[in-house]
Amino acid sequence: MAKRTLPNRGYIFEAVWAAAVAARFYKRFGDMKKFKSTRSAKGLISDYIGRLPPILYRDVVVILQRMFSTSSHSLQTRTEQDVKWDVDIQDYLNVRIGVPADVDRLLMGYARRRNFTEISDFIRSAAVIANNHSTLNSKVRSVAFNGYTDTINITADGLLDQRDVKADVTVTISTQDPNITDIRPFAVSCKVPGGEQFAQVSGYEWQKFEDLFGQLGVSIPQSIHSKWLESMQEYLTEDVFTKKYATRQAIEATRIPQNTKLAAKRVYRSAANIMNSNFPVQNFVNYVIRGFSNGVETEVVKLTSRIVQGDMVMTGGKTLKIDQQFREALMQLNYTAEYKDTGEGAKILIKAEGLNDPLMQFRYKWENKSNKPSRDTPQKTYSMYPRHYLEALDGMFDIDPRTQKFTLPSR
Repeated sequence: MAKRTLPNRGYIFEAVWAAAVAARFYKRFGDMKKFKSTRSAKGLISDYIGRLPPILYRDVVVILQRMFSTSSHSLQTRTEQDVKWDVDIQDYLNVRIGVPADVDRLLMGYARRRNFTEISDFIRSAAVIANNHSTLNSKVRSVAFNGYTDTINITADGLLDQRDVKADVTVTISTQDPNITDIRPFAVSCKVPGGEQFAQVSGYEWQKFEDLFGQLGVSIPQSIHSKWLESMQEYLTEDVFTKKYATRQAIEATRIPQNTKLAAKRVYRSAANIMNSNFPVQNFVNYVIRGFSNGVETEVVKLTSRIVQGDMVMTGGKTLKIDQQFREALMQLNYTAEYKDTGEGAKILIKAEGLNDPLMQFRYKWENKSNKPSRDTPQKTYSMYPRHYLEALDGMFDIDPRTQKFTLPSR
C-alpha cells in the first residue's frame, strides 16, 4: 500500500468535523409521518423518545460532497423533521467551510470523483465522536425535539484570525424556544496527532524567552542571560537571521544552528530548575487556559491514531472541555518540570503527581524555513528561524473526569 500523503491533516479534520456536526444536526427520523406509522404499528414509538439515530459514514460524506461540489463551500438546507408528534417542523441548517488552498484542492478532488475513501479514517472517527459527544448531542436534542423552527449555523474557517476565540468549528443556534436558555456558541478546537500545539512564540531574540517564561512568573537569572548574549552577540550584530541561503545544508555548514541551540538549551535548563524550586501553579494554569481558548469556553476534540504499514491512521478521538471546572482541576495538581535535550533543540516536560503521562511540553525547535520566491530572489531560499512550541500531551486528557474517549470498532 502506497504511503498516504495529505497536505494538512489539521485543516482536513476541521472540515470533516464540521460535516459530521452538520450531519448530526440534520439527521433525525426522515419522514415523521412514515416513521410514526411504521413504528407505532410495531409498538416501538416509546423506545425512540429522547434519542436520535446515529450518523453513519455516508451521512458525513453526503455533507462533504455537497459542500465541496460548490465554489462557495457553503450549504443552506432544511433538516429532517422535528421529532414532534403533532406538528411538521423543520429547522434551518447553514454550514460554511474555509480551508487553505491545498486542502481545498484535495477535498474538491474527492467531491469531483465522489470518493472520500482516502480520508475514510478521518470521517469514521469524526462520526463516532459526534455520535457520542455529550455537549454536542445535548444541543442537537434541544432543537430536534422542541417543535420550533430553529436556525443552526456551523462555521469552520481555518483562514480566520483566532486571536479572540481559538475555535476551529463554531455552532450557533437561533431559536424562539423559551426552554432553550443556553444559546452560547458551541466552540471546538480541533487537534490531530502530531498537531498538539496550542500556542507558540517565534523568533531568535532574547525577548522571546522572556515572552515565553515571563508569563509563568519565571525570571531567568542574569548570569544565564549573559551567557546567552555572549554566545549570540556576533550573530545578532551580523543580523544572520535575516539572511537567505540557497540550501538548508548551507545554513547547517555555518555552525550557527548548533551554537544557537546550545545557547537556548542553557535557558531551558535554567527555566526548568526554577520551576521545580517553586512551581508557578497559578500562572501556569492561566497560561494553559489562555493558550487553549483565550479564556472563552471551548471544547477540544483530538483524533487518536495508530501506525499501519508506516502510515498514521485515525482510530477515534477524545474530548476536553476548557472551562472553570477544568481550571479548578488544574489548580489542584502538584507539578514538576523535567528538562530534556533533543536533536532539534530542547524541551521541558510538565508532569503532575498522580498522572502517568506528561500534561504538556515547552519545545524549542530550530527550523531552516523555506522562503517564497520574490522579485529580488526568484529562486527558492532558506532562512534560520527558531520557534518555541507549547504542546498538549496525553496527560492533559486525564485531568478531568468529564473527558470522553472513543475508539472505532474493529473492522
